[in-house]
Amino acid sequence: MKHIDDPVRLQKEILKKTCYLAVIPVLYSLVSGEWATLLGLLFGLLIGTLIFRLRLINIERSLQMSEGKATSFIRNRYFIEYAIYLAVLLVARKNPAVNFLATAIGLFFIKFTVIGWVIIDLIRDAFNQKLESFKR
Repeated sequence: MKHIDDPVRLQKEILKKTCYLAVIPVLYSLVSGEWATLLGLLFGLLIGTLIFRLRLINIERSLQMSEGKATSFIRNRYFIEYAIYLAVLLVARKNPAVNFLATAIGLFFIKFTVIGWVIIDLIRDAFNQKLESFKR
C-alpha cells in the first residue's frame, strides 16, 4: 500500500479504488434492470463510505487522548458502527425496493477492496523478491 504514512491520502486512494471496482456490479445491475440490486449496492456503498470516513475521524480524535481513554473511546465507537450496520441491514430487509444481499455487499465493499489490495501487494512483493533472487 502506498501512502501508508498519510492517512488522508490513503483514505482517498482506498475510496477511489472502491469506486472503480464498484462500477462493475453497479453497471451490471443497471444494464440488467435489477433496480432493487442497484439501490441496495448504492445504499450499502454510501453508508460504508460514510462509516469508513467516520472511522478515520475517530482514530484521529483518539490519537489526542490518553491510552485508557482512547481504548474505551474506540471500543464505544465500534459498537456505534455495528449499530449503524444493523440499522442499515434492517432497513434493507424491511424495504422490498432494496436488495438485502446487495446492501450487505455494498456495506463491506471497502473491506473487500482493502483485503484484495493487500493480497495483490503481497503477491507482487513475493514475485519481485523471487525475480531479484534470480537476478543475483
